[in-house]
Amino acid sequence: MPHSFQETAELDCPRCGTRIRAELWLIVDAAERPDLLEQVRQGRLHELTCPNCGPVGQADAPLLLYTPSPSKGEGRGGGLPPFLFSPAQSTTAEQDQEHARALLTRLRASLGPAWQDEWLAQGLPALP
Repeated sequence: MPHSFQETAELDCPRCGTRIRAELWLIVDAAERPDLLEQVRQGRLHELTCPNCGPVGQADAPLLLYTPSPSKGEGRGGGLPPFLFSPAQSTTAEQDQEHARALLTRLRASLGPAWQDEWLAQGLPALP
């Protein structure tokens, strides 16, 4: 089962009103999808392009970035957690917590026995 997860959203172009069908990646496994990790690094993961008028900006969506250990059995140097959460920008703290909880639940299910509860012992690191 893949760990990365996307949802398809139907949005209206803020410039011309054309309906945009966007694939929004909400969980990215850096090892599984290095192409998506590169888009995250470039700030282009949630970029929207209107079929009528071209690039229109970024979709406001949360992201859970999962960075597994390089190889099974290796520690995560420096006690770093294997994930980082970036909340959507126009949401409340309550909504952010709900999104984080839902994405972590989905990731936990896809990881199965590889999931480790201690990953959350220090909380979920978040980055706007």
